[in-house]
Order: sequence, then C-alpha cells, then structure tokens
Amino acid sequence: MKQLTATSLALLAMGAISVLSGCAPSTAQGAATSSDKGQAAAQQVAADTPVTLVKNGKYEIELLVPEEGVFAGEEIDIEFKVTDTTQKDPVEGNLGIANVQATGIVTMPSMPGMPEQKPEIHREGIPGYYGIVLYFPHGGGYQIDLELALPTGEKFPVRFAIDVKDERPADQAVGKKPYELKVVDFPASADANSPVDLKLQVMDTKAEAVQKDFQVVHEKKFHLLIASEDLNWFVHEHPEMNADGTWSLPIKFPAAGKYWVYGDVAPAGKSSQLLIAQVNVPKGPAPTWDKALTSNLGPVTVSGVTARLQPVDQPIPQGKNTLIEVQLTDAQGKPVLDTKPWLGAAGHMMIIHQDGQTVVHSHPKEDAEAEELAKQGKFRFMARFPKSGLYKAYAQFSHQDEIKTFGFGVDLK
Repeated sequence: MKQLTATSLALLAMGAISVLSGCAPSTAQGAATSSDKGQAAAQQVAADTPVTLVKNGKYEIELLVPEEGVFAGEEIDIEFKVTDTTQKDPVEGNLGIANVQATGIVTMPSMPGMPEQKPEIHREGIPGYYGIVLYFPHGGGYQIDLELALPTGEKFPVRFAIDVKDERPADQAVGKKPYELKVVDFPASADANSPVDLKLQVMDTKAEAVQKDFQVVHEKKFHLLIASEDLNWFVHEHPEMNADGTWSLPIKFPAAGKYWVYGDVAPAGKSSQLLIAQVNVPKGPAPTWDKALTSNLGPVTVSGVTARLQPVDQPIPQGKNTLIEVQLTDAQGKPVLDTKPWLGAAGHMMIIHQDGQTVVHSHPKEDAEAEELAKQGKFRFMARFPKSGLYKAYAQFSHQDEIKTFGFGVDLK
C-alpha cells in the first residue's frame, strides 16, 4: 500500500485544499497553493490511503465514516459536514454551513473500467450536515469526488478516499441489497435436452419495481455469467431486454443440475451490481465434466493456445487487491501476440468462490506497462480474494475469431 508523504499530501491539494488522512482525522496534514499541476497530480493518487478530512481555506469538510467501517454489498447513507473554522457554534464547535449544493462521483481507481457512481446527496436535519447514499460492489479503495457550491457563491472540489471492507458473512448481513436478480417463469421441469428461454429482471428493492434504465459497461448493458453449481462449467452471455424490463436469453443447459446465474449490471447513475440467482434443471444427462473443484494454475489449453495463471503476490493476500497474471503461448511455446479487444477490454476474468456467493469481474489494466506485457503474451488482472477457500477463475480472450475461455482453480489457504 502507498503511504502518504508530505509531498503527496501537497500534491493532493485542489485549489487551496489541505488534507488530513487516516480513519481518525488528525494523523497527517499538508497544504499547497492553487495550481493546475497540483490538481492533475491529485487525480493520480490512488484511493488506498483513507482521506476523510479536507480543508479549503477557512472551510473544513469531513466524511463521517462509521466506527465499524464500510462494507461491500450494502447500501449506506454516510454523512459529511461542511463547517467554517472561523466561526464557532457553542455546541458543535466550528459553525456548520447550511444550504450547500453538492454533487458527487464515486470511482475505484484500481479498476478504471468500473462505471462511475453518481450518488444521491441530501441535507440532514442539522445545518452543515449532508448525507451521501453509497453502494460498493466489493472491497477495496474508493474515491469520492464532490463539487460543493456554497451560499456565498464560492465553489470548490473535495476528494475523499475510503477503504471498503469485503462483504460481511451472509449470517451477519445488514438490510436488503438495493437490487436483486429475479428469475421469471423458469420451467420447473426444465430439460437439458431442450433449449429454454431464461428470463431475468433486475428489481429495485427500494422502489419495489423492475429496473429498466442501465448504463453501457464494456459495450453491453447486461453481462450474464452462468456457472454450474460446482463451477466447472461456465458461459458469459449478453441477453436482450424487452419493453417491460425483462431480459431474455435462449439457452440449452449442458446437463441436469443447479446453475448459478450472475447478472453484472450498472443501473443508471449507480455503481456496478453483481447480482446472484440460481436455477435448477431437473432433467437431462449427467455432467460430462469433472465436478471436483481443485487447485489448477495451468497449463490449460484451448484451441491450440495454452494459458498459465501466475499470482504476482506470493502468497496471495486475503482481503486485499492483488494482481493475477495470465500468460498465453501457442503450440510452439511462443507468446500469443494477436489477441484482440473484446467487449472493450483486452480480456475478461471472472473469479468465483466455491460457495458461489462471492464473484469478481475484472479486466486488464490499460497503461504503458500493460502494453509492454501484452508484447510478451501476458495480461494482468486486478483481483481480490475476500476469504479463504477454493476459487474458480475464468479468463477470456478474443483470438482468431474465437472467444477462448480458460478455467483455473485458485486455493487460498
């Protein structure tokens, strides 16, 4: 993890902003004068060191993160306060500034392909206090950029950075998720010998309505991932939505059994949501694949291309962002250099925990280092393994007019 030095703190300045970092807003401090260079540098600082208190001249803006922290997979209303340090309130201390207009964007710097979240921001009952409704699809560092407009006419940006914990265990979950994936009219007597029309709806649990408006992410509005219950069979498809918000995909399941159904979507203005459902296909032949989930980092060969998975960090850290490298070679052992972008990315990786409840959809970074690695047939994906156990990782690449899917097994002790 990066540490915030005095120089870094100065670079974080936007306008005449200084920053206090850490969960307790008193551990470090820095200041800088207004400059375009400072603002540009600020945008390069990854959100891997918490920043919850920001100063802009006489104004102080603090993000009031709950003492227990923030967890992935939960909608949360976090307060922030805007105060004037030159005026004092006998109870609150610095005087809160009422009637501030605020807009915000939430991003995950380590995963630039993740769509921006444009959260709802509202006033609380105390002058100077405001609430921001947030949802984080998985753990890691997130960046919250606010634009504040004060009643005085002054305007300035504020940047917070928070570290989000991985999802709580299912038996400790708090409240309902903002969206759910609903399977519609799936036949109880589904037969693997015959195609079935898989119908899905994304339900807004707060509005109790079908969600119909979605952002395009990696060229599609809905990335449908289906895996057998044992995780050793997998497809990545893209259903179509009709006027009532129902998504449908004709599919012929390969064998009888239960299947995980994952919907990777981004409702308009919201963060990515990886929603989970399950279907049962009671009739049909038994699986032809090995149902045992085992550790397997390769080699895995598909249509003449061999893939090997190599964790960059050894051992793989639990509950932290880490890089996973996939190397592709041809039948002669030479690097494969003619892959093509697919769905707006050099490759796709889906990582699924053995319980089927933890899923990460990742893509290679797009920078100069990634370009150099691609010249060696190597692709690095940002990954996260929230808990111990076996994971199935599927890496997908477009090569010679074919989508090649490589399945690996990762054992996190």
